[in-house]
Amino acid sequence: MNPAHYTPDAICHSMGLPAFIEPEWSPPTLRLLLKPSFDPEVCITLAGPADNAQLSVVALTEMLWRQPGLCVLAARRERADLPAPLFDQAIAGFDGALAADRLSDERMMCLDGMPVAACLLTGVGLEQFACSPYRPEVSEFVASLTLMAWENCRTAGVRNALAACGRYVGLDLPQEPVPPTPELACVAVIGTPDARAEFFGQLQQR
Repeated sequence: MNPAHYTPDAICHSMGLPAFIEPEWSPPTLRLLLKPSFDPEVCITLAGPADNAQLSVVALTEMLWRQPGLCVLAARRERADLPAPLFDQAIAGFDGALAADRLSDERMMCLDGMPVAACLLTGVGLEQFACSPYRPEVSEFVASLTLMAWENCRTAGVRNALAACGRYVGLDLPQEPVPPTPELACVAVIGTPDARAEFFGQLQQR
């Protein structure tokens, strides 16, 4: 993958999402994009209002970074209700991470870690940052949101992807067995058009 092409929008497109910041969003909406060096990318989205917040997680089954070019990849998805206190906690964590990122002039290059991109749309406007979570406030925000998503999801594949990302920010979450993908079989119905129509009609009645 050409690093110049490896943008938050490109990663979200590979997951089947319209963009990193979607034009149809209503405030408040919070998104965290995880880009681990050795594991598939994961996108966590929280959408309000707080009393009816929704959590959405999309996890690629293979790394976009390792692909020769931009493409759409298979992904696991889950949506869940999110209690209001957790939604408020996530927004507070974003505010702290954003402030820490802006106050520090120090810049570091992370070779083997997990760069992140985060954004928050409120009634006031849009805030965003992108960095590697080496600052404590950023690391705590990423760890807290990853753990929150892991605890509120039930799909093994999604939880495992979150657990893999959690290792980069000090979380030790267990991996779960993933049920095998069921094999698909194709069935051909042979006969005259009338006979086939009668056959499918009988199936519908049953």
